[in-house]
Amino acid sequence: MSLPNRTNLTETRNEQRSLVESDDFVVPFSTQTKWCSEFVFEVHRLPPTEVAEHDIEGHHLLVNLGQTVRCGWQTGGRRYENAFPPTGICLQSHGETNASFWQDEMKVAVIAISPKFITTILSDRTPAAIDTFVEQHCLQDDIAYRHARALAAELDTPSEPLYAESLCLSLALHLLTAYSGKAGKPFIPKGKLSAIQLRAAIDLAQTQLGDRLTLDQLASAVNMSLFHFIRLFKSTTGVSPHQFVLRLRLERAKRLLLMRQLSLMEIAQAVGFFDQAHFTSAFRRAFGVTPKAFASQS
Repeated sequence: MSLPNRTNLTETRNEQRSLVESDDFVVPFSTQTKWCSEFVFEVHRLPPTEVAEHDIEGHHLLVNLGQTVRCGWQTGGRRYENAFPPTGICLQSHGETNASFWQDEMKVAVIAISPKFITTILSDRTPAAIDTFVEQHCLQDDIAYRHARALAAELDTPSEPLYAESLCLSLALHLLTAYSGKAGKPFIPKGKLSAIQLRAAIDLAQTQLGDRLTLDQLASAVNMSLFHFIRLFKSTTGVSPHQFVLRLRLERAKRLLLMRQLSLMEIAQAVGFFDQAHFTSAFRRAFGVTPKAFASQS
């Protein structure tokens, strides 16, 4: 499992990192996602605490964004202690009980994924939906950690809307692949999109570049589950849907720049970027020059 558009992650701007490098932050991510009530991402700094036993609602993932934390939990009447390492995760499924404690201040990403979210991803086009995860405590997981850092950066400086959604989905698929609670793993579709299916997805993207385009809309255009669509789209085009749509946005921006009728802010909005700053950054990464320089050289 790889992060969508990993190149962009390695080149993340310093200001995008300011959130996870800061000392005090509590920020909700749920309002930034299409599945607001079904995929909730939050970043917290928590003081040493002991939590009473309670039932878990939704699948819960904790990702350690800070230093090693002395922690523990209670299962079956027995108390366990361990070290929660940097890049470490703790994972529990919906309906399980939890009683945990930590003895050090903890900087952590808290992710709650509803069972409905998993069903939405897999739809009815795969074998029986995988609705549980194998419980994990203090396990290092660099992939989940990189996703959490990238999502935290998106909270601080939102970028192209489809990117955050891609990160959420990619993290969920990683968890399904690595920690499925059932014997079978998610079915990995093979093959490619047909020419008609690919054309339908591209046509939709081109007509809605300036709008809130979602992965679900693209998958619905070809009558596929999100899981199948993302896999087959990348197999067909060589890039993720997010990367493909980003290129469409930038190519349209180039045409608008050549027309010299709109400001940079107006062009950024017209092609679907969150703001002018992200538009300029993405344009420079793709073409080696800023939009302003491109317009002046043309």
